Amino acid sequence: MNQSSLAGEAMVGRAGPTDCWILIEHPGPWPASAPDGELPPSLSQTLDSVVGRLRVLFIRRPRSRQVADPLCVISWSDGTKHWMREKRIQNYHELDGLDFDSIAAGIEPDFGVARTEALVAVCTHGKKDACCAELGRPVLAALTSTADDVWECTHVGGDRFAANLVMFPHGLYFSRLGADSARQTVDDYRNGAIALPHFRGRSALSQPAQAAEHAVRDFTGITRTDALREVVECEVPNSGDRLVQIRLDSRRFGVVVRSEPQHEEFRHGCGAGGPVAWNRWVIVGLDEVPD
Repeated sequence: MNQSSLAGEAMVGRAGPTDCWILIEHPGPWPASAPDGELPPSLSQTLDSVVGRLRVLFIRRPRSRQVADPLCVISWSDGTKHWMREKRIQNYHELDGLDFDSIAAGIEPDFGVARTEALVAVCTHGKKDACCAELGRPVLAALTSTADDVWECTHVGGDRFAANLVMFPHGLYFSRLGADSARQTVDDYRNGAIALPHFRGRSALSQPAQAAEHAVRDFTGITRTDALREVVECEVPNSGDRLVQIRLDSRRFGVVVRSEPQHEEFRHGCGAGGPVAWNRWVIVGLDEVPD
């Protein structure tokens, strides 16, 4: 167990906001900086210049370091809609010609074929933080015995919440997983549901909206993945709080979310380092709004 868990740090609403994911098969080894510095410079420059919330992950099959034709999966979601495309490429330069700005904006490209099968990415990036390897690899091993499409991946953020996995195409983060809870989480997702005890957040939403979605689902018991229909947020005047309006199926809710510091400091991750303070999202108010 890492220091974040021991300190009781809240993980809800701590998924890194990302609309578009570029998942690229890469055999490794993965340095701490990966994927930075591991792709052709022209492609890296193109990806770095994208206007929009785009993230690149390296993926690879467990225990496999031979890659002849790397797979590239592009996954996009705005929280209520999503799509995926995939293609086997001969080399990474094949990605140079893609319009990543339009892709990040949600325009589905003519790239390979549409993908409908869910993809599971488990962070095992030990050179980034030892927790990812120590806690992620047992989860990866537990899931490779299932029929799901499971990959290990580079850093997804929140190593202090390891073990972490992300489910695509929805971009759902699940954290503090063990072998049994990971199998249950993936099984729930396959059946169209979200495992709330390990649900960190939906990457397509802002962090306050992630916390609001979790709170509404916990309040209503609605766990169906695609129940989310609408999310609108704004600042609450003169408070610094955020008002998040959420519709799950036909029910509407207003949720006021506030960021508050946690008083407990702890050492970050499994590596060396001094004490670090963190904030948590607090639900100040939650009301159902009649139509």
